[in-house]
Amino acid sequence: MKSADPPPLRDIVLLGGGHANVQVLKRLGMRPEPGLRLTIVAREPHSPYTGMLPGYVAGVYDWDEIHIDLAKLARFAKARFIAAEATGIDATEHRILFADRPPLRYDVLAINTGGVPGERFASEFVTPVKPIGRFIPVWEELTANGAPPRSLGIVGAGPGGVELALAINHRYPGTRCTLVDGEDKILGGFADKPRRRLEDALRKRGVSVVTGARVTGAREGELLAGDTSISIDHALWTTGVEAPAWFADAGIDTDSRGFVSVNEYLQSTSHAEIFAAGDVAHLGAGPRPKAGVYAVRQGPVLAENLRRFATGRRLRRFRAQRHAMAIVGLGTGTAVANRGGRYAAGRWVWFLKQWIDRRFMRKFNDLPEMSEEAVEVSSSLQEELPPSMRCGGCGAKLGAGSLNAVLRRLDVPQSPTTLLGIGEDAAVVQVSQGNLAVSCDGFRAMIDDTYRFGRISAHHALNDLFAMGAQPKFALAIATVPLMADRMMEEDLYQVMSGALDVFTAHGVDLVGGHSAEGGELGVAFSVTGTLVREPLTKGGLSPGEALVLTAALGTGTLLAGAMEGRTRAEHLLGAIDLMDRSNAAAAEVLREHGARGCTDVTGFGLAGHLSEMTRASGTGAILRVNDVPILPGALELMASGVESSLQENNQQALEDYENRGGAPDAPALRLLADPQTSGGLLAGIPGPAAGDCVQALRREGYATAAVVGAVTPAGLEIVV
Repeated sequence: MKSADPPPLRDIVLLGGGHANVQVLKRLGMRPEPGLRLTIVAREPHSPYTGMLPGYVAGVYDWDEIHIDLAKLARFAKARFIAAEATGIDATEHRILFADRPPLRYDVLAINTGGVPGERFASEFVTPVKPIGRFIPVWEELTANGAPPRSLGIVGAGPGGVELALAINHRYPGTRCTLVDGEDKILGGFADKPRRRLEDALRKRGVSVVTGARVTGAREGELLAGDTSISIDHALWTTGVEAPAWFADAGIDTDSRGFVSVNEYLQSTSHAEIFAAGDVAHLGAGPRPKAGVYAVRQGPVLAENLRRFATGRRLRRFRAQRHAMAIVGLGTGTAVANRGGRYAAGRWVWFLKQWIDRRFMRKFNDLPEMSEEAVEVSSSLQEELPPSMRCGGCGAKLGAGSLNAVLRRLDVPQSPTTLLGIGEDAAVVQVSQGNLAVSCDGFRAMIDDTYRFGRISAHHALNDLFAMGAQPKFALAIATVPLMADRMMEEDLYQVMSGALDVFTAHGVDLVGGHSAEGGELGVAFSVTGTLVREPLTKGGLSPGEALVLTAALGTGTLLAGAMEGRTRAEHLLGAIDLMDRSNAAAAEVLREHGARGCTDVTGFGLAGHLSEMTRASGTGAILRVNDVPILPGALELMASGVESSLQENNQQALEDYENRGGAPDAPALRLLADPQTSGGLLAGIPGPAAGDCVQALRREGYATAAVVGAVTPAGLEIVV
């Protein structure tokens, strides 16, 4: 059977952005498997490459050169990217657990999270080098003044510890490094000649080496090794990692140290649908050290076995190499290589190491353009394909079984004012005194994370009421879910509605009913109703002499457009998501307390368009000061490179209403005034003397980018650069 776009039938979830899982993304992106949906869940949006960390510390590489952008890689692979940290696995129900969001379902799971620091690291004085994603921000803090602490202790004198010490010495020769190891000699797996070469390099660089001293404690100013005290300012721990406790708690087979036990297929020995690679995996048939090189070697086999398992085919064995080559740089310019009993040293080894590392990173940063072609569905999945003819009208509703299952999982709360709600043909609610405020809003999914999409959609709908000073009370939902396997459609609806319900519950809003249906793509809309017992804040409430206060930065339009093209940095995308996933309720109260009478939320028409609306309704003019308008990180660069929302061209017509004083018409900052915002901030007129206090109050409430961006005038619209 051939289909240009077969519906997903299995969910493969990659937990962690380690060296193996990034290869799964790349390989399945290069050769997609019809019927499979791919999701990556990772704590950090950028995955660091272990082999280049010493080079980064030595100043050879910059931050971007050693990181893989998971959002861009996921977009290439047509995979969903979810930035979240797992806290457990429910292996029985096939769900990943989190502390601050609902569980995520999987059909097949690949764990490549890396280990976690042990209890001995529970100190600001000790920094574990693994996981590297957490080490790098701490290292940047330690070196923020141009140099690390004067005295560093490095616990662990294996290849990683030795190379790190030499890298630090190269870049910061004023820092005294002390290597501490419990073994009688450093580099226990190395042959004598390369070990002596590295010992000589350490000695010449002034790096102290303390062997036979197993560290038993650490406190401010010293490391304790039995009766020995080693005086240092800060400690870096390189001796390895521990397994997350939740592996064993999940009932998954583990080794004595708690790492996931896997067979020769990298498959859990207790749960066939779970695979593991890298530091978290214990290969029972041939245990190997916890080193990044093994995760790199496991990647291709893991990718192939996930594909084969999900489509019912025979798995491929992983054969771990007996000896991995370790290359230790001596700062920069020269390196020592060791593999088994063989070794080499010199400048050419250093260049070989750089070539190997850069080649690995190019695989994920230089992504090819992929053509859209018809694909063949695996024979094992063909019988699960739904009928090609899909009903419209009421036949497009989600099945009662799926809908009821979602409602049971949601456990929707109801306040006493909801007399009849979900389950009835219509909701019956008790209305308090005051006027009703009613609005509706919604859109198709603009991000991969369905839970946060639901949250953003709820915020976006509620913001219309907050902008008028109303208190929302009730909400109705209309959700569309694309055709997939029933359990996947149920899961997506559950994730979206969980996100929305969390927002509604936090604001005292009852979800009283709605409608769900099958559609072309995931989308949700909400009708919200509230009460207004005070004078409303309106678009026509501006007065000349007021300052224009904007509560949130601009740029979500271009950042989301860039994400669709795989051009937005993951950290910038997450910054936009965090801004959109924020309520305007507190901001509206602060604005009212400081004298606002005119207010609106900045959404689809952009800042310039919404301000034009306000001035027309108020019979006033306004000045916008471009340089005072807050902008999200990454938005200016994307706009300058031509990345813009599909609504941008239409929105820019509003700029023709403004007299441009001093700015180039095509300047990115000017064009961002027309950038359509999703779940954007509020724009209000504040009496001039109160504007400064208003901005400070907004920032205390967490609206960190709030700013005065202009002023209300008697007539005319101006943009000042």
